[in-house]
Amino acid sequence: MEHAKKLFPRGLPTLEELKTFNAGKDVPPETAWIWGKDDELGRINLLTAEVTNAAKDNEMMDGQVVPLNWSLRYPEHPSFHRTAFEHKIAPHPISPCIFDDFYDMNTQSGSQWDGFRHFGHLGIQKLYNNLDPQEVQSGTRCGIQAIAQHGIATRGVLLDHYAWAKKHGRPYDPFSGYAIPVSELEQVAKEQGVKFQPGDILLVRSGYVSRYYEMQKENPAKLEDLAHNPSYAGVEQSEEMKTFLHDNYFAAVGGDAPAFEAWPRKTEWYLHEYLLSLWGCLIGEMFDLEELSKACEKRNRWTFFFTSAPFNTPGGIASLANSLAIF
Repeated sequence: MEHAKKLFPRGLPTLEELKTFNAGKDVPPETAWIWGKDDELGRINLLTAEVTNAAKDNEMMDGQVVPLNWSLRYPEHPSFHRTAFEHKIAPHPISPCIFDDFYDMNTQSGSQWDGFRHFGHLGIQKLYNNLDPQEVQSGTRCGIQAIAQHGIATRGVLLDHYAWAKKHGRPYDPFSGYAIPVSELEQVAKEQGVKFQPGDILLVRSGYVSRYYEMQKENPAKLEDLAHNPSYAGVEQSEEMKTFLHDNYFAAVGGDAPAFEAWPRKTEWYLHEYLLSLWGCLIGEMFDLEELSKACEKRNRWTFFFTSAPFNTPGGIASLANSLAIF
């Protein structure tokens, strides 16, 4: 935080202020490598002890715990050329009453965080904080271990867009590629009585998990087809969305869909390029938000204490979510 405060003594910069700050530099105008040249945390720097304590004091009231981790079995046919989860159980040679088990999986095939080594800026061919692609294979800088060793504990916010759309007679198919605009996210937040705070974890429910369960019964072959021809609702790729996601200073963003942003993309660029490589903002994907949606609706409260313990894997690209919401 100190390095960013020295650069911007009047407060963390807006996206427009960043463009002025980066004028004449050999980086994209929206680049926010502001936490120091050796930084590996990005927006997780926002999670100070004060922020965590405030979230604990204000959000933990009745003690209900809602896990946000989808079964490792799902999706049965992962998209984007990823392999499905395999679980093997083996007896231990010491005794037939002792067992071990083995997981074979892609860390991004289920509920997971995209780390900073996952997706770079395709224009300048750099990952977060000027990390060169060649370094990904040879070192550990900006690996998921940096986030793991810090931990994630702060206020979470659910924007239940899928429920909002149904309520207002504007339903959509979560497998349609529907692009959720900023105006709708802001309407959801307003109706839910949510005001964002720096350091929040933003979770957007677009209905993917709910629709997945329906499709298992209605047309399971469609789920396999989606693995080869992915099409999912998510936040839109737009200049307005860039500003919304940047200027609210979320510590991380995520949702229940496989890509967070609408897929296929509607622009020449991906939001992944900005969130991960330019801003150091983790992206959570395929979080199971179904029970969380019910818990929020029951309380008429869409904020909660959020925790996550990513894998402590040196040089790791991604991690299972290992996330909880606590009320």
